[in-house]
Amino acid sequence: MSIDLKHTKQAFDRIASNYDSRNNQNEILQWMRSIVHNVYTNELKNGYNVLELNAGTGIDAIFLARNGIKVYATDISPEMIARLKEKTERENIENILDAKVISFDEIDQVEEAGFDAAISNFGGLNCINNFEKLAFDLSEKLNTGGKFIAVVMNKFCPWEIFYYLLKLDFKNAFRRFKKEGFYADLNGEKVLTYYYSPEKLGKFFKNNFKIKKIYTLGLFTPPPYLIGIYRRFKTLVKLWMGIDKFIKGLFPFNRFGDHFIIVMNKK
Repeated sequence: MSIDLKHTKQAFDRIASNYDSRNNQNEILQWMRSIVHNVYTNELKNGYNVLELNAGTGIDAIFLARNGIKVYATDISPEMIARLKEKTERENIENILDAKVISFDEIDQVEEAGFDAAISNFGGLNCINNFEKLAFDLSEKLNTGGKFIAVVMNKFCPWEIFYYLLKLDFKNAFRRFKKEGFYADLNGEKVLTYYYSPEKLGKFFKNNFKIKKIYTLGLFTPPPYLIGIYRRFKTLVKLWMGIDKFIKGLFPFNRFGDHFIIVMNKK
């Protein structure tokens, strides 16, 4: 494991205990997750066998399991996986939800194969900048035509640029464009983060996957860290959320935003 991944593991271990509470207290993040879950519902069928990357505390895994989907959840953080397993026991769904401490560069160690789909939500893929092994390993684990649905932090976020330019903070206004990445704040922890456009991410996987659909996630809606804007101008932001929901799959809007959702099929 690289030094950067070790640091990432330690950071996520430290935030695991309050990860769910912070997630539940952020209305923008909750709205974003509802959009992602809607995409899951449309793309993943009852009875599917799904491999999840960066599963965290299992919010998405539990959602899928409740909808009749078998999940093999993986995460680099033992603390995150421990909390996921606690939920699995409470929900009594151990028969359809398994969880293992496995990082991106260890997907070849997953015991199972023949998955119908793989998922990665909320910027897990932004923690790495080399996708060659991951793309190959995922293609080996998925059935032909299997889906890979990833939610990735976008390189071009108009809200972030506008917000920091208003504050005359030019360094942060264009921080997502740094090729070497930068240490983003995650619940008080610093994690080395890289940002990608939908096209760039698609190129990393082009030998094994073909892009099916791209959605924007948070173009007109402020990023979750600007939750204060939502709480101050709730009616207006909810209007923006409605616009985002309407245009999320339309070109060129789907190329920009805080995150994007990309749906790919294994060739």
